[in-house]
Amino acid sequence: MTTRELRSEVRAFVRGFGLLDEERTPCGVRVAPREAHALTILADAERAGEQLSQSDLRRALGIDKSNVTRLIQRLREDGRVEQDVSEEDGRVRRLRLTSAGRRMAGRLEEQSLRRFQSILDAIPCEERAAVVSALHALNSALSRVTEELPHASDTSDASESV
Repeated sequence: MTTRELRSEVRAFVRGFGLLDEERTPCGVRVAPREAHALTILADAERAGEQLSQSDLRRALGIDKSNVTRLIQRLREDGRVEQDVSEEDGRVRRLRLTSAGRRMAGRLEEQSLRRFQSILDAIPCEERAAVVSALHALNSALSRVTEELPHASDTSDASESV
């Protein structure tokens, strides 16, 4: 496989899966994918008995400080997240889901599992393990090279890297 073939397949997946739609998730829920990921991460943490900070969420999503601030503001305005100042450190903003946020996270989980089941059902049984193995290899490679990527401010046209 060549670099161009890999790029072409990843691009086709991103488009085909629906990752470019900014108003609905790939599973069809009318919420921005970034918001859906945030709600899911917060719900997972809540189930594990943890409370995440705004910085924790920023790291988990892989976005910068200003983007996570805007994201949290939208989620607060929609009544899905509450934010408190940490008693231990006044610079830390703790996040928690509201009941509406919990309901939306549950709906996202349910719809996501349905979507992935339909995709899995469309893959021949004998190819399923290879697909998961290939995705694992791709994710491992991404983890190894992520730190090597230039930042958007380091390049004249970052959009060409997609």
